[in-house]
Amino acid sequence: MTLAALKQLGADALLVGAVALWIAILVRLPSAIRSPQSRRLLVAAIGIAGSVTVYLDPVTALLRKTYVFADSCGIFMNLWGVLSSAFILDFVLAAVARRRLWLVYGNAVLVSVALVVLDSVSAPQSGCVTSVSVPWYSPFWWILSAAHVAAVAPCTVLCARYARRAASSGPLRLGLRLLAAGFASSTFFWGPVIIGFLLFRPPWLGALFSLNIAVTTWLITAGVALPLILRALAVRTGRRSLRRLKPLWERLVDATPSVALPQHTVGGLPRWSVDLRLYRRVIEIRDAILILRDYVGDDALEAARDHVGTDPVPVGDTEAAVTACWLEVAIAAKAAGDEPATSASVPEPEHDPSDDELASEIRFLEEVARAQRSESVRRFAERHRRSGESARSRQEAR
Repeated sequence: MTLAALKQLGADALLVGAVALWIAILVRLPSAIRSPQSRRLLVAAIGIAGSVTVYLDPVTALLRKTYVFADSCGIFMNLWGVLSSAFILDFVLAAVARRRLWLVYGNAVLVSVALVVLDSVSAPQSGCVTSVSVPWYSPFWWILSAAHVAAVAPCTVLCARYARRAASSGPLRLGLRLLAAGFASSTFFWGPVIIGFLLFRPPWLGALFSLNIAVTTWLITAGVALPLILRALAVRTGRRSLRRLKPLWERLVDATPSVALPQHTVGGLPRWSVDLRLYRRVIEIRDAILILRDYVGDDALEAARDHVGTDPVPVGDTEAAVTACWLEVAIAAKAAGDEPATSASVPEPEHDPSDDELASEIRFLEEVARAQRSESVRRFAERHRRSGESARSRQEAR
């Protein structure tokens, strides 16, 4: 691959990455506003996005067409980069409870003034980002690099430190690691890459500028977007669980209408979020199971266990299969008008408590719903119904 092709690849990846980063920031913005930690982290991401955006070819071309920035020779882009660095450093200090607004933004103003002065007195202007004639000792670029490194390097350390502390939360740890990698990539660009180019001027290193910034952009984008992706997956999983539990929920609520919680709708649609709807559905199913337990005796429970042992139900959880069997008996008994036997010793259905309690509960109830639709459970319910009819006929005959 030629250097020109490598540079174009980096420019294309950078453009797409910058657009993706701004989209992720805008989508995260409503939820981040309500959380100080998320808000500050998003400000740091905005700082990176802003410093990247002003270096995009379409943006620089547009700025150079304006009257104000036509002869600025890139100084505006560099000043915006300094301000973006101040945003990032402010985030770091706020995260460690040592926020110093005057120090951070005051230094940003002093650095900006110094850059403007150095750019105006040098020939050619140091702010020309495309210039290769700037001497290696150019104070402009050394100060600019130092300003960026001073901001993003601490942010790298901070995100990496919190990632280590988030050992109990895999998604949070991954998100922080992605952000740390993004800020580390930015540190590498403004440190070794820029300084190395000033000192040695290798053409291949200049061709890697855009690709390095693109890597930074995509890593930050991944870190910012990860909660959005996880939330979308959680909503999808919640809707799938709602669909899977619906047949079981409808049967149990029909059998025990008192367990139904008040419904709140807007325009005929549920007002609650997917998480809350799923939580309410689990509560209603659980309450119905507790009520129906009193309609099943020890003999029905033992028969259900024996049936599952000889006529397996196609589910992974044996206890779910047993529960599905005795629920059929309980529903039929309640529908027939039988009185609840409060002394029944049917145990609470057991399931694996190793994972999150609600998630484990949902998986267990999904297994019960799946088992309830099986032919094996139908055969058990039918056999129990016939045995009950036979018992009643013998009693009537006596």
